[in-house]
Amino acid sequence: MTLFKKIISTAFMCVCFQAQASNVILIIGDGMDDQQISAARNYLYGAQGHSILSTLPIRSAVQVLTVDEQDPNLVKYVADSANSATAMASGGITSRGRIGTSANKNLDFKTIIELAQESGLKTGLVSTASITDATPAAFIAHVNDRGCQSVKHMVAYEDHGDRIIDCSDDIKQRGGKGSISEQLADSQVDVLLGGGLKYFKRHNEANNQTLLVQAQTNGFEYIDNLNNSDALNSHKKLLGLFAKGHLPVRLQGTDGRIAEKSSYSFLNFFHRYLGYVTLPEVMTCESNPEFVKKSTPNLKDLTQLALKRLQNDKGFFLMVESASIDKQSHKRNPCGSIGEAQ
Repeated sequence: MTLFKKIISTAFMCVCFQAQASNVILIIGDGMDDQQISAARNYLYGAQGHSILSTLPIRSAVQVLTVDEQDPNLVKYVADSANSATAMASGGITSRGRIGTSANKNLDFKTIIELAQESGLKTGLVSTASITDATPAAFIAHVNDRGCQSVKHMVAYEDHGDRIIDCSDDIKQRGGKGSISEQLADSQVDVLLGGGLKYFKRHNEANNQTLLVQAQTNGFEYIDNLNNSDALNSHKKLLGLFAKGHLPVRLQGTDGRIAEKSSYSFLNFFHRYLGYVTLPEVMTCESNPEFVKKSTPNLKDLTQLALKRLQNDKGFFLMVESASIDKQSHKRNPCGSIGEAQ
């Protein structure tokens, strides 16, 4: 067991596994760093303003190590959501793309949710991404690639035409735990809220029922909106899927505008002090019509529902992820990122 894993395990037991009820809420802004925090604060509150994050009493930074898949002794300095979330969920150091498993040897790491369940705590995951996405998946699932989200993605699947995904060792037929969506449907997590309905409409490996039916057979009550959440059976586990894939973001640039690149004069290509550079026009943000049209629940409402369901005498662990801070940054969409960071 690594030193980091010992620390996180000991801290978790000290905080959570006391005689009285103790609750742990881990909030993750996926891909969020100082630049996303500063952009959201400056746009929403002004350069001298204060966001909720800037009022927190303690602020620090940690480094999540990433290792090479073929040589786990070789450290890499560019991580992804999968190995980072695996480290946060378990303390295990692994390679990019892995979900709850070690590099090279494909050994499972025990996650904080599994530790909580063993101690009788309730558990939950909330995300604005598909709940099969890398960050939420790493707290429950164990599979060798983040892309193995459903049965159709498990064996020699071509992902976006640029890489081949293969999790054939993880299929149930070979003694594995199955795809990420299968593992979620089979899980004992009390609350799962996010997107990803398209993965649960697909059939399981045995091809005898959809994963949505499989989840309901496993004791989950399914909802696709929050209108009737008060009428839910409080004794059942809850599966809420509010979009086919990721949830729509709250904000967009005016008329869907994203960040354009600057334009350069001919002379400027020869030297940066020659010619001129024309910057794009200042961007403003507006509500995303898709978010409004689909009555998408916001992260606050999803979290409040999860907290209501998880309340009990012993305690709970809840992970909450604002997932599209990162996804919108990849798309050069500052307004989308700002809306998810506020």
